[in-house]
Amino acid sequence: MRDVVLSESSYRQGQRDARDWDGAAVSYAQALKHKPKQANLWVQLGNVQRERRAMEEALAAYRRADQIQPDEADTLHQLARTMRAMGDKAGAAQVYGRVLKIAPTLSAAQREAVVLEAELRPPPTEPRLPSHLAAIVLGTVGGHCNASCPHCPTGKAETAWVPRTEMPWALFTRLIDEIVDLGIVVSGRVSFGLFGDGLLDSMVVERAAYIRRRMPDVNLIVNTNAAAFNRVKHGPLRDYISTMAVHCESLVPATYNHLMSPLRLERVLPKIEEILDAFPGKVWVSTPVSRLNKDEMPALRAWFLERGVRKVNVVPISSRCAEDRTVFNAMAFDPQPVRCRASILDDLIVDCDGQILMCCNDFQRLESVGNLKAQSLEDTLTGMRRFKVAQLLENGGHASLTTCSRCFADSPT
Repeated sequence: MRDVVLSESSYRQGQRDARDWDGAAVSYAQALKHKPKQANLWVQLGNVQRERRAMEEALAAYRRADQIQPDEADTLHQLARTMRAMGDKAGAAQVYGRVLKIAPTLSAAQREAVVLEAELRPPPTEPRLPSHLAAIVLGTVGGHCNASCPHCPTGKAETAWVPRTEMPWALFTRLIDEIVDLGIVVSGRVSFGLFGDGLLDSMVVERAAYIRRRMPDVNLIVNTNAAAFNRVKHGPLRDYISTMAVHCESLVPATYNHLMSPLRLERVLPKIEEILDAFPGKVWVSTPVSRLNKDEMPALRAWFLERGVRKVNVVPISSRCAEDRTVFNAMAFDPQPVRCRASILDDLIVDCDGQILMCCNDFQRLESVGNLKAQSLEDTLTGMRRFKVAQLLENGGHASLTTCSRCFADSPT
């Protein structure tokens, strides 16, 4: 009988690993008919239901696990996350309170609770220092990229004047130190690679080590198309980063060579395979889907997942605020204007020369909200420019911002 139980457990685990969420949900439901009081099975069912976007079912599963085995930090953490995702922020705040009483050092719950507290606060009526940043995106190499994709402004005339130099070490360390010294919580991620490829930075390993030393719990990501990967040089990153995010738009040579020109699949694919080998469990693939690659998405996803990729993130294509949307419009399925809320300023976007930008799609750097060469981080974050832009976004004034007026993205597919 024990062998049968182990076999069923392995089967469910296999379904989860294969992202067969529907099948896993059925398997967990069947297992719970025989073991209705096994709390961990209810938690796993909740996790699977959340992946299926069946939020009510996920909530019910986590609540059942909490009834069977109260005051388990992981159960309560998942319950709080689900309540927040469903819009019950006040209820989620109470559950986060329970989590942090049980496990006060649970860093992910700490970060999420800080963000939720900020969300529940009334909108500011004057500039103030934020308690958290959702993400820090660092352009450590400026607009230096070894690809010039047809739907991206990088490498085109419209961004020719954008700096393509490395962020000075003194500027980089001062920024990180100021964030830490101001007590600002980074709830999401720190990432290298804004308008360029993170692996083109000659100091990428040293920067990653510095961030890991100053922010030991942060989710640290390097964004790359893999073409610049060198195992000897970049292998040490595995000790510091959380994720190597690989941008790959196709595994069909002709399609890849067009979408990621001038890169060639026959040269880059071996580099991707090296990364998969060098960073087991840490690779995440990002693929913008368009009319040119849509038919291969199932095969592309399967190929990467079979090789141990943690996640394949298929995302709608964006215009990246380009002046000319002809190529984007031809590739997109149903382009729509993007109208962000002021919450995008919860991300700190810093390019190589210290310019702080409103948005990571501002490839022409038209909407600066500060400059770390002339100001401290505190002065920038509490400056009137940033505050006024936030008010403008909250009040629907996107047309008055050049970048926002050009921002289009495909409908989610």
